[in-house]
Amino acid sequence: MSVIADAFPARRRSTVLDPARLRFGVLTEAPVIALITLYVLCALAMTRESFFDLVVRLPTPFLAMLGMTVVTAIALGAVRCLAVTRPKSPIRQMLGEARDALKDGWIERWLPMALAGSLMMVVFGDTKTEIPALAGGFRWDGTFEALDRTLHGGIAPWELLHPVLGYPVVTYLLSLNYSLWFTLMWGMFFFHQTMRPGTLGRTRFLVSFVLLWTVGGTLLATLFSSAGPCYFGLVAAGPDPYQPLMAYLRQADAVLPLMALDIQDLLWAMKSAGVQGAGISAMPSLHNAVALLMFLATARLAPWVRLAFALHFGLVFLGSIHLGWHYAVDAYASFALTLVVWFGLGPLADRWDRFVAERRPAMRRPVDQFAATSSARP
Repeated sequence: MSVIADAFPARRRSTVLDPARLRFGVLTEAPVIALITLYVLCALAMTRESFFDLVVRLPTPFLAMLGMTVVTAIALGAVRCLAVTRPKSPIRQMLGEARDALKDGWIERWLPMALAGSLMMVVFGDTKTEIPALAGGFRWDGTFEALDRTLHGGIAPWELLHPVLGYPVVTYLLSLNYSLWFTLMWGMFFFHQTMRPGTLGRTRFLVSFVLLWTVGGTLLATLFSSAGPCYFGLVAAGPDPYQPLMAYLRQADAVLPLMALDIQDLLWAMKSAGVQGAGISAMPSLHNAVALLMFLATARLAPWVRLAFALHFGLVFLGSIHLGWHYAVDAYASFALTLVVWFGLGPLADRWDRFVAERRPAMRRPVDQFAATSSARP
């Protein structure tokens, strides 16, 4: 059975949205929906944007999430057919599994999270754009640069790493790994979203994910507004201590193309043009926070998966400094936030998963068969 269909193993006869299943989908995602609702209300209070303006722009991220979901499901289905089941007609099997997933309530499970997540994406982009205005500019870059040196014996972290990492091929590999972050993040989000309702660890990951983006990416990013080493010369007074690093990166880019530099240039150009949703923020580092979160979430997965995400996490940390994205203290703060959220939420999140699992058997027609055949992972 496919990854999506596995979340709803019992079939139903109609493909029309089922109210009972939709209510259960909302119940399953209630903690995430509550957090995002609070986040949206706080963001609206911080900015001048109205809720109507947010709703008008909701279709774009919603369709983007729908597209990524469909592409991911097709890719996973293709891999499964070609590498595991190997049917005579892979396309026919994939179409059959897609039909079964629709009948088995996947849309009702997906819709609440998709709508809430799309709304969060819109608000996050808007608030990130407004951070310099809300915080009075990028006021913390000089402080974080000095703190970095203080914590590392008077030497900038990038200088400590440069003798080992300062080779074009190494820099290229770090940039490549950094660019893979979004794909891995989406894959991990998709994996947890399509878990059976009540599976231990599901709510813990999703709630932690939302808190990192909202508390870390908006609240703390506003309180400690900074642009990062790659933009230091553009936002801070005085000499630019990162000019030698950026000069090396330009030289390395001439040998092997670095996507990181292209993205840095694009982000600053979009910020300068006032493009909505194109904000810049360094503290805390969401790249490092989410990379650590993904590693923590692999505790119940195969050892090779855990090792792969541990490697990705370590390389993201090194790349965030070596590529000029972040100060080391950005990463340290993100690690602290992630660990507090992950371990602090653990007992409550597991309790919610058990609560959801217990509510499944209580559901009756037309989801009684679904409830009877679904079970949470012990």
